[in-house]
Amino acid sequence: MELTEFRSRHEAAAADGIGIYGISVDSVFSHQAFAKELGGLPFDLVGDFERKMVADYGVRRDDVEGYSGLARRTVFVIDGNGTITYTWVTSPEQRQPDYDLVIEEARKAATAPRSES
Repeated sequence: MELTEFRSRHEAAAADGIGIYGISVDSVFSHQAFAKELGGLPFDLVGDFERKMVADYGVRRDDVEGYSGLARRTVFVIDGNGTITYTWVTSPEQRQPDYDLVIEEARKAATAPRSES
């Protein structure tokens, strides 16, 4: 499961300046219960109950009858300029991301120079 793997890597990631956030279309209350069930998470779970973020990031699923607006399991690495520098989307061939690659890409993004506005 992605969240528990990212939980186990959180301390090292945070030391490298990497922020980890989980986002889903579930409610904040659902997130709280889920985090408790997992024994706690050292990062925030963000609720996209209105499904705006999943639409804006192009990962909204409308192909599951009765569950319109679910998100595809996706990992985005976003640098300090707000630019997406890496994306992984679940597929039948790869149900889980390559965590080492995600962290490597996040380290690159965390150390990339920021643009001046």
